Amino acid sequence: MNELNKAQDFASSIRRKVTSTGALDELKVDPFFEEDPAATRIVEFAIKRRKNLFVVGPTGCGKSSLVINVMARLKERAEIFNCNGETSIDELIAKQWLEGGATVVKYGSLLRCYKDGKVLLLEEVDFAASDMLASMHRPMELNQQFYVCNIGPQEIIPKHQGFSVIATANTIGCGEDTFMYNGTKPLNQAFMNRFSLTVKMGYLAADKEIKVLKAKTGIQESLAETLVNCAKDVRDAADPTRVSGTPGSQSIAATISTRDLLEWADAIVGMSMTPKEAAQYAFLNRINDTDRDMITTFISNRCA
Repeated sequence: MNELNKAQDFASSIRRKVTSTGALDELKVDPFFEEDPAATRIVEFAIKRRKNLFVVGPTGCGKSSLVINVMARLKERAEIFNCNGETSIDELIAKQWLEGGATVVKYGSLLRCYKDGKVLLLEEVDFAASDMLASMHRPMELNQQFYVCNIGPQEIIPKHQGFSVIATANTIGCGEDTFMYNGTKPLNQAFMNRFSLTVKMGYLAADKEIKVLKAKTGIQESLAETLVNCAKDVRDAADPTRVSGTPGSQSIAATISTRDLLEWADAIVGMSMTPKEAAQYAFLNRINDTDRDMITTFISNRCA
């Protein structure tokens, strides 16, 4: 089996592991994932010591992928819980209903992990409603030994020593004013204070992104280097610190993430498209006109 087929087989196996409840019955190490050594060190330490960890970084930089890869290597059990404005406390803590005249209580992801000793990975936590996150304050206390569940008959649930929480977000909990992550919410500092450690991630170094593109899509190295250089041009233009240091002053609001690069390279290889053609379908068609024109210029300059 060649390298590209191995990558595709791995991606397919991961998709099969996710159930409707968000639980993972098995985590697998991605043999083609490039980890950031500094971030990996903190993630490993947090998991081994059962410390709550907050991971923040730009979209598509591999926050969740890094956490999952480390957990797989450490053979941890976990559940993934995706946060959004419609997510309810019932899904996180527990819900009850009457069945045959009796009250039935079903644990949510948090209490399952709390009771069974799994890591709870909260994705996009800065989209969650504040009242839902407030319900996590007590179980996230590091010195807490039990949780009193008041849904249905009152129940005292002992905390398993293997439980911890890892959250990922695009913002650091103070909201955002760059217009790149519309819909994210400020996070209550009482909630943020439950995290022992915080990791700030960025995109991979150019040589590592090139390596990932080659391994996962089979694209030629010289072309992979061109795509990565295009992404760097766009990221620089989207970085407010390179303009005036004032949020909202960046040249463009859009960016090209590592995820975008993978889709771009895959479209080039899989559909025999030119970089300019493939970019339209990989990310340009979902970007506003002004940003699209600027990014198209960057691509034209690199792919002439």
